[in-house]
Amino acid sequence: MGLKLLTELLELPGCFVKDITRRDKDIILTVEREGYPKCPECGQIYLEAPKDRRYQEVEDLSIFGKRCYLRVLKYRINCSCGYNGTEHLEWLDRYQRFTVRYREWIYAFCKRMTGIDVSRIFGISKHTVYRLDKEGIEEELSKQEEILPSRLSIDEISRKKGHRYATIISAPEEKKVLEVAKGRKAEEITPFFKGKEKKWLDSVKVVSMDAWLAYRKVIKRYCTQAVICFDHFHLAQHFSKAIDKLRVHEAKKASKENKEFYKGTRWLLLKRPENLKEGQDAALQGLFKINEKLYKVYILRDEFRQIFSGATARSRLIRLTNWIKRAKAVRIPELTEFVKQIEKWEPYIRNSLRGNHSNSFAEGINTKIRVIQRMAYGYKDFEYLRLKILQQFNFKEIKSLFDG
Repeated sequence: MGLKLLTELLELPGCFVKDITRRDKDIILTVEREGYPKCPECGQIYLEAPKDRRYQEVEDLSIFGKRCYLRVLKYRINCSCGYNGTEHLEWLDRYQRFTVRYREWIYAFCKRMTGIDVSRIFGISKHTVYRLDKEGIEEELSKQEEILPSRLSIDEISRKKGHRYATIISAPEEKKVLEVAKGRKAEEITPFFKGKEKKWLDSVKVVSMDAWLAYRKVIKRYCTQAVICFDHFHLAQHFSKAIDKLRVHEAKKASKENKEFYKGTRWLLLKRPENLKEGQDAALQGLFKINEKLYKVYILRDEFRQIFSGATARSRLIRLTNWIKRAKAVRIPELTEFVKQIEKWEPYIRNSLRGNHSNSFAEGINTKIRVIQRMAYGYKDFEYLRLKILQQFNFKEIKSLFDG
């Protein structure tokens, strides 16, 4: 194949292939600029090539199944405009060991498969793959226009065993993740809000969250126009913990013949009645016959769920008031403790009931994030995990070179 034809096929704007050699199984192409060097800042053309020059070797896409490296002749320019550095080439970014299109292909493959698989296909280290993928995501995120959300959702997700959490800040109406903070302490989520302009902060009118105090503190400080709503999914989780605490307490003091009724009922007590399978309902009924406390709490838990399904704000608020009265009358310590929390959080719960707000979008995000974590075996690099989450939920479609 002639060098002229090879130059045309490679499509390296402003450059031509001067020589082709082999190195083991690899192809080495010597590439030089067409015409005269010029200053990348002011555009001054140098009719006499600068003496300070060097060859830089970078990897390009494979040719005929062989890895291809380009030996690129680059001039160092010391211009009168003040620029002092090497000339620029549009197909090769500064300080890179790979051409622009090579990096684009790595980025495209990383949208479709794991970094480990990409490293095997291209024959480069997984760390290099991760770096190129991170650079691609950062570049794409920098082109995103900032939105002015009226609603925010704040939720946590476990990123490692041992109670290590990340905080997801999202805009449910726009279906976008705005930030992934490393932790759930006030000082860990504050930088996101601190970096926003007043116009952005004032645009936020509703924030849905769980009952974590740090979240409330930050929102009250920065989003002063926002109404805070407690999400009913997390309230249901708190109720489930109260039920399980009661179950454990009752099982410990049960007689030997009655202990059998408690076995395997932990998850059954947390299921909705309509979701019980054949035989599971009978198991619960057997438990309820010997323990009236668990039966009463089970009924109250189902009624608690129904509070949030009321057709109107008024009906939902009335249901909450009536439920608190009924729950107090039962006088079961584990339930009483939960009711006290509900009364403490009541203003935020009522805000949620008035607008029928929830963290359902954030909960859906958490499910997808767990898939992302499994694909990358946990992402030990938190910043990479953060970028992959932002990529997943900020680009309208995760397109790649494969999509044309």
